[in-house]
Formats: sequence, structure tokens, C-alpha cells
Amino acid sequence: MKQKSIYERYSIKQKINVTRQSEIMQTLNSELEKSRELSLQLNQIAKQTEIKPGETNAVFLRSSCWYGNKVQEQLETAKNRNTFLEKEVNNSRKLLAKAVNKKNKSLDLWNQYEATKNREKEEKIDQELSSRKRVNKFSK
Repeated sequence: MKQKSIYERYSIKQKINVTRQSEIMQTLNSELEKSRELSLQLNQIAKQTEIKPGETNAVFLRSSCWYGNKVQEQLETAKNRNTFLEKEVNNSRKLLAKAVNKKNKSLDLWNQYEATKNREKEEKIDQELSSRKRVNKFSK
């Protein structure tokens, strides 16, 4: 089995890091989308629970007010959650971009290392071939 170089291992580590960051990003995006949908639904419910002018009694007003307050509390919670998730998504985007950048740099380093290693092998083979040709010329 071929021994992996430090550069190759580092590149693999960076690929794993990018994968993790992208999974985190997907999770945050899906949570943000769910939270936004919830906010829309709560807004629709709040509009539906508005007290309409006309004949109403005290029990209806009291229950409507209580229900409206609960919906408003939920709206505030959803708003705060959306704000928090938006910040987290932005931070996650930055971290993902940094991870992709690191991965690309590590791949470049690994490619440079491999190219240098292959060039050294080729030079060594060329030197061996040239030394064999000299030995063969002198032995004739």
C-alpha cells in the first residue's frame, strides 16, 4: 500500500471540512426556510383573528384578545428566530467560503508536491539511463 503524503492527507482533511460546512449550511437554510414559512402562517392567522366590527360579546372579545396576544408572542419569537438564523447562515457562508479556499490551496500544494516528486523521479531515471549509456560506450 502506498504511503500517503502529508499534502494528500491535508487535502482530504480539507475536503471533509468543506463537506461538513456544506451540510451545516444546508441544515441552517432549511431551518430558516421553515421559520419563514411559520412567520407567514402566523401573519395570516393574526389577520384572521382581528376583531371585526359588529355585534360581539365580552367572552368573544376576551378570547379573541387572548388568542391574538398568543399569536403576537409567537410572531415575535419567529421574528427573533429568523434574525438569529439569518446571522448564522451568513456566518456559515463565510466559514464555507474559507473552507473551500483552504481546500483549493491544499489541492494546489498537493499537486505541486506530486509534480515535484514526479519530476525528481524522471530526473533520476534520466540520470540512470545516461550513466548506463556512458558505461555501455566504454565497455565496447
